[in-house]
Amino acid sequence: MRNTVTIFIYIIGVFLGAALLAPLIWMGVFSDAPILSFLNFLESHDDFHRYYNRCLMLLSLSGLWILWRTTNIESWRELGWTKFDDNRRLLGYGLIVGLTSLIAIAALALIFDARELRNDIHSSDWMRHGINTLSAAVLVGVIEETLFRGMLFSLLKRDMNWRVAAVVSAIIFASVHFIDQRPTISEITWSSGFTAFPQFIHDFESDPHWVAHYFNLTLAGLILAGVLQRTGNIYCSIGIHSGWIIATKTTGFLTNPINTHILWGEGKTSDGWAATPLLGALTWYILRSDEEQSDMEPDQTS
Repeated sequence: MRNTVTIFIYIIGVFLGAALLAPLIWMGVFSDAPILSFLNFLESHDDFHRYYNRCLMLLSLSGLWILWRTTNIESWRELGWTKFDDNRRLLGYGLIVGLTSLIAIAALALIFDARELRNDIHSSDWMRHGINTLSAAVLVGVIEETLFRGMLFSLLKRDMNWRVAAVVSAIIFASVHFIDQRPTISEITWSSGFTAFPQFIHDFESDPHWVAHYFNLTLAGLILAGVLQRTGNIYCSIGIHSGWIIATKTTGFLTNPINTHILWGEGKTSDGWAATPLLGALTWYILRSDEEQSDMEPDQTS
């Protein structure tokens, strides 16, 4: 279980490091000390949650090198980054699956009057939406798949059955997405990263959709881990994840929610129970027995 213990030490270290680093950067940005004047360009950002999130991202990425060395990863191939030329079609297949699955849910929401088309979109909005959506799809798809599937899932399955590893990595993946609150903090001190952390956690009491959202995110994590396991590389997982992001952001751009029933969620395509049967079917298809999936086993020669 050495790899599993190392992963959890890494996760704890990232959160502790962000809790220490974010207040220091904040105080540096708003300090009058001339030596810290190079941080003045950040003064327009006064949301402490943003500083904490960026520190989490920075430490998560920089900590990968330490995780890489301590777990004896020898190459990017072990994280699913095989030759792109041999697997580019899998990226396209994944993108199609991600787009069509959530677009189908959005279409059902329109049919059943849970959402309505917007009529206040201006021509200038399209360019901004396209740039923001595509950049988010690429960056989030590549970074999160490399971290959660390429690194965490691949290391966990060294210590346990791959399906158990998929469940553990999916729970971590879903949980991280619930550190999403933006509290107003009146005074920042060196300990604010620790004292404010509970305020960053999702407000479960006022969100009737959180169970469906958490469950669906866990299913999504299982699908993405299972796809990596079955294909032997990370490209199809990136495609699916990126397709989901594009579909979710485009649905939010083109439509407004008008019915916040637990079946449809409050605003996201995946935070209602209507998405669960489709995600559940995909999960079953990917995770079913090896005998039934023999034709989808990883190509170890890629």
